[in-house]
Amino acid sequence: MGKIKTVEIVIRGDIVEKNLLLKLADMLKTSELRADFSSSVAVPPFLVAVEKHYPSLAVLYATVDLEDLFQFKALVEELCRSEACEIISCKEL
Repeated sequence: MGKIKTVEIVIRGDIVEKNLLLKLADMLKTSELRADFSSSVAVPPFLVAVEKHYPSLAVLYATVDLEDLFQFKALVEELCRSEACEIISCKEL
């Protein structure tokens, strides 16, 4: 890997119900991007959230090779768009 950047991405939507993090991991496995991420997910009281469709929040901390940074961001944007989730913020640390 070349120079590594850390990116913080906050996503809002049905993170758990749509297996968003698993889908992102699968997309990274099949791509040739040099990236990985850790995450924290905050879910409102789960049964109420599922019943009333309250969104949850995921905070991703991704380590990405500088050469793959724009492609990684595009991958996350594409996934969020297809799963009807919203990227609240995306910043390089």
